[in-house]
Amino acid sequence: MRDKTQPLRIPCLCLALRQASRAVSRLYDGELRVAGLRTTQYSVLRLLRETGEVRQRDLAERTVHEETTLTRNLRALVEAGWVTVRAGRDRREKWLKITPSGLAKLEEARQHWIRAQQRARSLLPKAVWQNLMTVLPDVASVTARG
Repeated sequence: MRDKTQPLRIPCLCLALRQASRAVSRLYDGELRVAGLRTTQYSVLRLLRETGEVRQRDLAERTVHEETTLTRNLRALVEAGWVTVRAGRDRREKWLKITPSGLAKLEEARQHWIRAQQRARSLLPKAVWQNLMTVLPDVASVTARG
């Protein structure tokens, strides 16, 4: 009988990636919850800190999100005052920028992200970690282009 705590092993890349993503997200979310953030929120704040002001469409492309999904993920960040949105040249264009309170929230959450990163690293052999950190961005890039 199959151990129900083990993920299914079906030869499907999509299923394997989703299972891994959900498990890793739970680990990071558990640590970041203390700071009042989810992994997706932390990642968006971090990207906004690095990019400065950016069009929502460009951020969606960089994060490989559908714009509607990114809009939904941004809603809580805007409501908390951590991100500002301004209209572009036409009203459909939105520009995003992290606020000073968003930078403070990011700094508050940083130690929790570091702890999550260390936990994830400790669970995987070093060679597997390094391979994933090399291969996964390539998988995202190549498959996003179709």
